[in-house]
Amino acid sequence: MLKPKAISQVLKQATTGGVKATLLLNSEGSPLAFISDSDRDARVYAAIASNIWSTFEKNGKNLMREDNLKFLLVECEKGNVAITTVSNMLLCLVAKPEVELGILKAKTDALARHLEEPFQRMTTYTQT
Repeated sequence: MLKPKAISQVLKQATTGGVKATLLLNSEGSPLAFISDSDRDARVYAAIASNIWSTFEKNGKNLMREDNLKFLLVECEKGNVAITTVSNMLLCLVAKPEVELGILKAKTDALARHLEEPFQRMTTYTQT
């Protein structure tokens, strides 16, 4: 079984070098674990990230006939956002505008790879 404290420690390691928040969300956009300046910020980031992901995923299926959105990188005035999936959850990193998109993508990929195996084992265990 995964320990919430361990998940928070892993997320905290990624919240450095200009990354303001790291969130793990369920498919409805509710934060399961997060590191952020405040709970309010985390809820706002989670709602926005979930909405962006679902919009792009739905439109990708309709317009491109593609049903496997894998990664989303959004450059905004007040920061950059990276979103990807880990098992059946969303992983979101929110960074300051000066954080380069390549660095943000690399951090997100590394964190997703690190979390994937334990979450896959947990999913497999709960299905049996």
